[in-house]
Amino acid sequence: MRLDPAAFNRFLGEIGQQVAWRRSYACACLNPASGAPDPKHALCAGKGRLWNAPVQTVCGITRQDVSPELIAAGLFDSGDMQMTIPSSSPMWRDAGRFDRVVMLNATEVFSQPFTRGAPTEKIIFAWKTIDRCFWLHPTTRQAVEGSVPVIDADGRPSWPGGVGEPPPATTYSLTGIKLVEYYLLDQLPSNRGEHLGAELPKRVTLRRFDLFGR
Repeated sequence: MRLDPAAFNRFLGEIGQQVAWRRSYACACLNPASGAPDPKHALCAGKGRLWNAPVQTVCGITRQDVSPELIAAGLFDSGDMQMTIPSSSPMWRDAGRFDRVVMLNATEVFSQPFTRGAPTEKIIFAWKTIDRCFWLHPTTRQAVEGSVPVIDADGRPSWPGGVGEPPPATTYSLTGIKLVEYYLLDQLPSNRGEHLGAELPKRVTLRRFDLFGR
């Protein structure tokens, strides 16, 4: 019996989920001695990684948990899952450590603080809508409602005409809906060598991007 890569690709294309894959690169702000990123570096927002523009593809969700081997080794975290990459996907050849994977068919609520004018004032996840903006009055500590900002292509917020804009250096909160996002763990995509290197699907382990760098 010979496994058929084309049949696997067709099957995963029918049952899979749409994802947006972003290839990862180490940022030049990384300290060569310690490997730690510059926490104030605005380009990577202190993450130590940079990512390409997203490429849309279809992959299969193998399981919503991870293998017993990872659990036994203490490498499991809540929310981890495994994904199968068909050879017809651009991820099959080029996916690697710390790549980002956004699930285009799944959403969740986010609520996150930002500081107006700070170098790190940047949305670095795949957001869909922003529903509320507010900050605390410096004297009364009551909520001051602001306007929903415009987000540019780099993820930076702005308030046209300054209407409803937080004051400079003020910490404010944005709440809305975002797409569910993961990153590839240290375990690199598994290669199968059957049939003299036939391009069979690869399995990868994903972790929630919210936990990246923690």
